[in-house]
Amino acid sequence: MTNARTAWRRLGHLLEADAGVLRHTVWVSVWGRWLIWLAACGMLARRPDLWYPDQVEFLYLAGLLAAVNGFVHYRLLRNRPVTWHWMVALGVVDLALITANVAANAAATGSPDNLVFIAYYPALAIVAVVFYSLRLVLAWATAAAAVYTFVSVTAEPGVDLEAGRENVLLSRVFVMYLVVVGVSLIARFERARRQALLARERALQQERIELSQTIHDTAAQTAYLINAGLERAAELAGDSNPQLTERLAATAALSRSAMWELRGPIDMGRLFEGRGLGRVLGAHTATFARVAAVPAELVQSGEEPPLPREVRSGLFAIAHNALANALLHARASRVEVGLSFEAGGVHLSVSDDGVGLPEDYAERGRGFGGMEAQAERMGGRLVVESGGSGGGTTITCVVARGQCAGEGA
Repeated sequence: MTNARTAWRRLGHLLEADAGVLRHTVWVSVWGRWLIWLAACGMLARRPDLWYPDQVEFLYLAGLLAAVNGFVHYRLLRNRPVTWHWMVALGVVDLALITANVAANAAATGSPDNLVFIAYYPALAIVAVVFYSLRLVLAWATAAAAVYTFVSVTAEPGVDLEAGRENVLLSRVFVMYLVVVGVSLIARFERARRQALLARERALQQERIELSQTIHDTAAQTAYLINAGLERAAELAGDSNPQLTERLAATAALSRSAMWELRGPIDMGRLFEGRGLGRVLGAHTATFARVAAVPAELVQSGEEPPLPREVRSGLFAIAHNALANALLHARASRVEVGLSFEAGGVHLSVSDDGVGLPEDYAERGRGFGGMEAQAERMGGRLVVESGGSGGGTTITCVVARGQCAGEGA
């Protein structure tokens, strides 16, 4: 039992693969197989005598390919995990179909020197792209070479060894190994570069998290104390000095604005820690209500799926800027943040019942331009609706499902 477990762990290590690379490669290979399958069906419809009835086994192999490929495609469309097991299953089906075609073409043409063997090369290259282990891809190439050699020698008419045709066979086998080694080395180089980029990105994220904590412990606390002191000073001044009271109130409003701007990087740091968008945005909205002294709430619907960090941070930035506009300009009595997770994607909205926007709002400052640029970077769209004077404002951002695909981190 212990030996079996050890062997299984070693096999699992050999079959180790990057989940993102595996999924992308399977996507590409699935569509490639559909194209080949459709081409084969077209040839069968045009010349049914090529395969039927003498080589009816091709119909069974084509059906097997469609079944396995279709099931893997279904898992991809449903966003379900695709493990190395499916990659191996597809690879076995590929090798079986290619080998059967090699044998059939040799029998049909009376010569083993047909070009069907070229299909082995992309089939082997796909495996070399996905799996880390060079020993595994070499073993895979050896299995393909052994099967191809066996079929070439034993199937009629077979390789003419007396005429020295074995050199052609050996050269083709050599190219199989050349393909898997070359592709594996290139994939290793790209994988190492990608891991280095991910390491730098993780270091940058850690810096952002530490910066958010530093801001929370220093500048944000100072701004809060300044605001509290200004409001207390305005209370003490009372009506004895209207100009002083007015100036203190204006300065307190500026301190609240500074407090709110500091909350952006603080709560953004929580996103980089891996917290969900709904959770962070709910706390952010509650903080807005305290800072602005305006009732505000988050209304969320649907279950939050794993979202890419870029989408979470982009939607948060848009919500933060929209709330900043409500704080500084809207003079609203109520603000509502809507966050909806639907089958079509993510829908974010920030609505207030304030004074509305002027006609030239887009030309004033950089707030709306920044939100539009943020939406474009996510592949989404930004919509601004205002009822004019006293009609309130609603800022909406919609990110389609295709842009939301990916693992949250």
